[in-house]
Amino acid sequence: MQPGVIIVSNRLPVSVKRVDGKLEYYPSIGGLATGLSSYANNRQNKWIGWPGIPNEDLSESDRIDVTKELKKHNCYPVFLTKKQLENYYNGFSNSLLWPAFHELKVKVKPPDAYWSAYRRVNNLFAEAVLSLSSRGSTIWVHDYQLLLLPAMLRARRPNDKIGFFLHIPFPKPEPFFALPHAQQLLGGLLGADLLGFHTDSYVQNFLNCCQQADIGIVEHRKLILPDRVVRVTDFPMGIDYNKFAKATKQRAVRTELLKLRAKYGRKKIILTVDRLDPTKGLAERLEAYREVLQNTPKLHGKVVMVMLAMPSRTEIPEYIALRKRVEKLVKSINQEFGTLRWQPVEYMFKSMPFEQFVALYRRADVAFIAPIKDGMNLVAKEYLATQPNKHGILILSQTAGAAEELKDAIIVDPHEKGSLASGLQKALTISPKELRDRASKMQHRIQNYTVHDWAGTFMKTLQQATPHSESLHVTYQLTKLKKREMQDAYRRAHDRVLLLDYDGVLVSLKNKPEDAEPTKQLLSSLDKLTADRLNHVVIISGRSKDDLQAWLGDRRDLTLIAEHGGFIRPRKKTRWQKTTDAKLNWKPEVRTLLKTYTEKTPGASIEEKTDSIVWHYRRANQYYAHKNLVALKRLLWRLAKEYPIVIDQGLMILEVRSSSVHKGEAALGQLHKQTDFVLAIGDDTTDEDMFEHLPGWSHTVKVGRGRTKARFRVQNVADVLALLKQLGG
Repeated sequence: MQPGVIIVSNRLPVSVKRVDGKLEYYPSIGGLATGLSSYANNRQNKWIGWPGIPNEDLSESDRIDVTKELKKHNCYPVFLTKKQLENYYNGFSNSLLWPAFHELKVKVKPPDAYWSAYRRVNNLFAEAVLSLSSRGSTIWVHDYQLLLLPAMLRARRPNDKIGFFLHIPFPKPEPFFALPHAQQLLGGLLGADLLGFHTDSYVQNFLNCCQQADIGIVEHRKLILPDRVVRVTDFPMGIDYNKFAKATKQRAVRTELLKLRAKYGRKKIILTVDRLDPTKGLAERLEAYREVLQNTPKLHGKVVMVMLAMPSRTEIPEYIALRKRVEKLVKSINQEFGTLRWQPVEYMFKSMPFEQFVALYRRADVAFIAPIKDGMNLVAKEYLATQPNKHGILILSQTAGAAEELKDAIIVDPHEKGSLASGLQKALTISPKELRDRASKMQHRIQNYTVHDWAGTFMKTLQQATPHSESLHVTYQLTKLKKREMQDAYRRAHDRVLLLDYDGVLVSLKNKPEDAEPTKQLLSSLDKLTADRLNHVVIISGRSKDDLQAWLGDRRDLTLIAEHGGFIRPRKKTRWQKTTDAKLNWKPEVRTLLKTYTEKTPGASIEEKTDSIVWHYRRANQYYAHKNLVALKRLLWRLAKEYPIVIDQGLMILEVRSSSVHKGEAALGQLHKQTDFVLAIGDDTTDEDMFEHLPGWSHTVKVGRGRTKARFRVQNVADVLALLKQLGG
């Protein structure tokens, strides 16, 4: 662990409150305090934050005493007034940023005082950091309340290591730029060296915002600024797995569990545990439960939904209104279906001791975790950790960050009551074997990537040397580790597009192009990949449509793109479509020129396609081929000034094509809004167009040597086929 780390968050891991006139200190609850416990306990480190009590409730001597006591815990307070808390925390942070970042409608028109307080409080935190640290420090800033802080620190400490982690979702560009002061917020974040988010989709949202704002150069997981590089990466937060797993064996937990078993008997328990917050979808879950009870009378008296809604931001009007709505729904459902001996919903508006939490997790047959939007959702992981016999089933929103990891949960759409209801119905009727299989896979994931791994990985990444702009196009060998990371991303994805060049990628280059028929191994790999309904496999080649049709036309689940995008045969279709109306008035002159140099170069040949002409010299005498190539290219470049043509130097070929035919645009046209995994593999010049046009998060792979814009490199066709086999299972 690196010494001298400064941790900055809105709240400290130790909070202060006044009880019967005396100040009391108690540990804060939450994943952040747990994940950073090893850092907080290191005397070389410092944690800066608000102590949980307004400035007006403290005398000068109180503030001195609080500061001394917190210092024993390596904590350093930033004291805030009630007005600052109202405008900075309840106002700008929670009435504006919180709903906007969760892509919910912002229901308030923020007064100027909100923004003024937000800037002022961020500046107070900056002053505290600067006074408690020295030049060259490592600083880790946390969450949406402190978005401006990284840039404030960077301005004063350009050589400090500054990291930032966002614990909630980062929104898409439209809701983000609807925020007042969006540009300033973006600029504040870009003071960091490393920006961390829970999921890859949040990373992409952030980079898309930078691209839309025309800030720097967006590359894969980094943003190139004029003076430095900001790395942007996903670090999915875990839990303290052992804490929850071992807690189920504690005497206090077993005692609480016996009480619950006596209370509920053999009834199936559906558990919801959330803060009472508009983003959590509590009312929507109650409506779905009502629908299940209406449609399945045999469940009456046999199931109970236990809803633990913990108080949150109780002074904000939206939260007050939500509580009333939820409690009204609970009462309505209990009146409609309940009897003297059975109440279908047990509602609790309170916090709960840890032992009771764990016992409730352990007793629950179903965890119904269906937020409308959630950065990660650690409750889902905590529930799984308390199921030693793997008897519990998890229902999880597709819009929770955890859904990108916990794919074996019953995934539901929180915006569709039918999806919630059918998911709940499935959870209540799932077979024991399927339940155990699902739980086992998810437990393995959360057990092997805990909150401590999350913190250590972030800090290790922050300490690594920041790349500079000279290394914009560094390409890495596709190592076993990188393959595993790619496979993890593939498995997490819901909509995949695989863009595969043909010659030199799927089949080895042949002296005679007509000999490049697909091998049985290749066809087997393609069949396995296309059998997965989440995959859209595209062969995107410079080959003619006749070649691709002859070799792959009988595989209807493939999309075939010929002549670098000039023709396409969509999957499930039989007819080829021409994609451009390119002018071909250049062809006679180019054809004549190529014929002349073919006659001068024994072994060279010409291949004519609809929108291009190719000069092949693989079988030619290489001395004459390269000698004549120089002169031929010079003459073709002159023609390119008169005609709309592009000249591509490939592997032992020279191709002249219409400029309106573009492999990059053809590749991009195969993606849509839902696509969350792209693999593109190529070996030639035209594939660089594809690599350049695809989103920066795509997995682009260059086959063979040569400069490339691809992220990764493999050596040969055998490496490509091995990779496809690994992905296809």
